[in-house]
Amino acid sequence: MNKQFLNIIFSIFFSILISVGIIELIVRNIVDNGMNYDLEMMKYAKNLKIISNDKKIGIEHKKNKTLKLMGAEIILNSNGFRNIEEIDLNRKKILMIGDSMTFGWGAKKTFSDVLENKLDRKYQVLNAGIGNTNTIMQISNFFKNHSNYDYDYIILNFFINDLENVEIKNINFLQNNFYSYTYVRSKVINLLIKLGFLSDWKNFYIDTFNNHDLINETFNEIIRLKNFCDKKNISFLIHNIPELYDMKNYKFNDQTMKIQNFAADNNISFINSFESLASYDEKDLWVSISDTHANDKAHEIIGDFLFKKIFQK
Repeated sequence: MNKQFLNIIFSIFFSILISVGIIELIVRNIVDNGMNYDLEMMKYAKNLKIISNDKKIGIEHKKNKTLKLMGAEIILNSNGFRNIEEIDLNRKKILMIGDSMTFGWGAKKTFSDVLENKLDRKYQVLNAGIGNTNTIMQISNFFKNHSNYDYDYIILNFFINDLENVEIKNINFLQNNFYSYTYVRSKVINLLIKLGFLSDWKNFYIDTFNNHDLINETFNEIIRLKNFCDKKNISFLIHNIPELYDMKNYKFNDQTMKIQNFAADNNISFINSFESLASYDEKDLWVSISDTHANDKAHEIIGDFLFKKIFQK
C-alpha cells in the first residue's frame, strides 16, 4: 500500500470526521431548542429511564430525578412517579397507570395534577405513567414495585399504541453521545414512511390490534389487575385516551370498541375522554405541530372529564 493511497484514505476519513463534527455542533446549538421531539425523547431515555432487570417490565423510571423536557420540568419522586410530593400514607390515593400520555409528555401540568386539585387534595393522585411502555409492562411494573400501598382507585389509562410489542434495546454509543445521530435517524425514518417502506402512524396503530397473542396476554394482565383490585376493595376502571390527530375523522373507533367490549365482558368500568376532546380544534390540544401528545389545555380537559365522570357521578 503506497503512501499516496494512505494519504487519500486519511483525507477522506478526516473530512468525514470534520463533517460529522460540524453537523453535531449545528444540531446541538441550533436544532436543539428544547422543543425538538426526537432529541427530547433521547434525553428522556438517557437521563430518566433505566432498563429493568425484569424483562416483562422492560423500562422503569429512575428515582429522585429532575429534568426539563419539551419545555416542561419533570420531577420524579423516590418511587419514580411524576409527583413532586412523596406518597402520603395519611391521604386517600388514586394511582394512574399508563404511558407517555399519562406521564404528561410536554405538559407542565398533567391530568393527574388537575384531578388532584379538583378533589381539593383530599386524594393524592399518583402518576405512574412511563413513556414508551405498553399495558403489559405498566401492569407488571405495578405488581413488582407499587402494589404494596393502599389505593382507593386504580385507573388504567389506555392509549391506542398500548398493545405495541415494545422491544427493549440498550442505548448504543452513537445514541448516547451524538445528537446528530438521533436527528438524522429520525429524518431517515420519516422519509421511509413517506416513501411507503415503513408503516405510517395509522397503519402502525391498527396493526398492533392484529397481534392476537399480545392482545390475549394484555387482557389477561388487565384481568389480573382487576382481580387484585376486587380482593383489596379498590375501585378499578379503564380510561381510554384518544389519539389527538385527525379527531374529526377518527380512525380507531373499532379498536376502541374492542377495549370497551372487553371491559364490559369483565365487569370493568370504562370511560372514554374522546367525548370531552372531540369538539376542540385538535391543534389546540397538541404539544407542538410535530408532537401530538396532549398539551396543558388537553390535560386540563381530561382532568375535568375524569372528575365529572368518576366523582361527580
